[in-house]
Amino acid sequence: MTASPATPPAAPAPAPAAPAPVPYADWSARFEDWTEDLVEVFREVAESDEFILKSRVERLEAEVARRTGAAHAVAVAGGTGALTVTLAALGIGPGDEVVTPAFSFVSTASTVALRGATPVFADVEYDTAMLDVAATEAAVTDRTRALLPAYLFTESPRMGAFAALAARRGLHLVEDSAVALGAEVDGLPAGRHGTAGVYSFFPAKPAGGIGDAGMIVTDDAELARVARMLRNHGQPAGKRFHHELLGFNCRMDELTAGFLLRKLPHLDRLHARRREIAEVYEEGLRPLAPVVLPPPAGFAGRSVYTYVIRAQERDALRAHLAAEGIGTTVYYPRPLHLQPAFAHLGHRPGDFPVAERLCREALALPLHPDMAPGAPERVVAAVRRFCTAGR
Repeated sequence: MTASPATPPAAPAPAPAAPAPVPYADWSARFEDWTEDLVEVFREVAESDEFILKSRVERLEAEVARRTGAAHAVAVAGGTGALTVTLAALGIGPGDEVVTPAFSFVSTASTVALRGATPVFADVEYDTAMLDVAATEAAVTDRTRALLPAYLFTESPRMGAFAALAARRGLHLVEDSAVALGAEVDGLPAGRHGTAGVYSFFPAKPAGGIGDAGMIVTDDAELARVARMLRNHGQPAGKRFHHELLGFNCRMDELTAGFLLRKLPHLDRLHARRREIAEVYEEGLRPLAPVVLPPPAGFAGRSVYTYVIRAQERDALRAHLAAEGIGTTVYYPRPLHLQPAFAHLGHRPGDFPVAERLCREALALPLHPDMAPGAPERVVAAVRRFCTAGR
C-alpha cells in the first residue's frame, strides 16, 4: 500500500508589520491637501504678469491687518527680514542696545548685531523658555533702545508686563511673534503689544506658506512708511529708481502671497488641530514628571508651533524614540551667548544658566496638523516606555 504524502509543515505566520514611522516633519502630508491650490496659484500668477509686491501682496497685507487690528501691515521676504527692516526703520544702530533672550533662534540677536547695535542677552524662565521680565529690566541701561522678546514652541512671553516695562523706560517694544499669527496673549493678538510685531510664513510655521516670507504689523504710520521703502532698496512707492534710503531687497513675491491668501481662512482650524495634539501630549506626559517635564498646560488661544519637553536624559530619550521610528529635534543645542558669532560679546558658560540648562534638556516632539491618526498616542507610549524602563 502506497503511503500518502506527508502534509507539508504550515508556513510560519508572517511577522507583524512594523508600525509606520512618525517623522518630526512630514512635508508630503502637510501639502497633500493644498496641491490644487498650489497649481492654481502658479497658473494665476503666471497669467497675471505680476510677480513681486503687486496685487496679491497688497491683499495679503490688508488681510493680516484686518485679522490683527493693526493700522498697517508690511509684507517682506521672511521673518528675519521683518526684524531687520523693523530695526532699521526704528533707526537702531551703532551705540544702541537691544535686550533679547539668550535662548532663541539666532535672528533675534543677529538682526540687532547686523545693524551695528549690541544684542544684550537676558536669561529665560525655565518652565516656559520665555524671556524673563525681571532679568530683562535688570539688563536695561541708558543705551537700551528696544526690548525684543520672542515667542517659542507653545509659549507666549508675558507681553503685558513687557509693554508696561517698555512704557515705563521709554523703549521700543518689538515683538518677535514669528510663530504666533492667530494667537492671543494678555488680551491682544500676538504682535500687537508694542511698537511693532513680526510674523513668519516659513513653511514649518503654523501659518506657513511655500517659501520664506514675513510680515510687519504696526500702528505707527511713519514706521510703516519707512519699512515699505526699506524692503525695496529704499525706494518710495511709485518712484522707480529713486532711492531715499539705503534699503534691502526684502520683497514678498506674488506666488507666496497668493498661496497664503488661500491658506489663511483655514488658520483657525489648523491652530485647533495643533492644540488637540498638544492636549494628547499633555494628558499622557504630565504623569511622567519628573523624568520628562511638559510645557505649561492650557493651550486655548495659543499658537502651538512645536511641543518641547525637558528631560535630564534628553539624548538617551531621543535615541530611544529614534529606535522606535519617532523623529525629534533639539531646540536649541547651544544658547546664543555661547555661539561663535557672538564671541565678541565676551560671554562665558554660566552667564545665563537657565538658557544653558534648556539647551541640555529641551527636546521637540512631532506636532503638525497632518499627523496620522494615533500618531501622537504612539509618541506618548514610546516616551512612557522610556520613563518606566528600569527607572
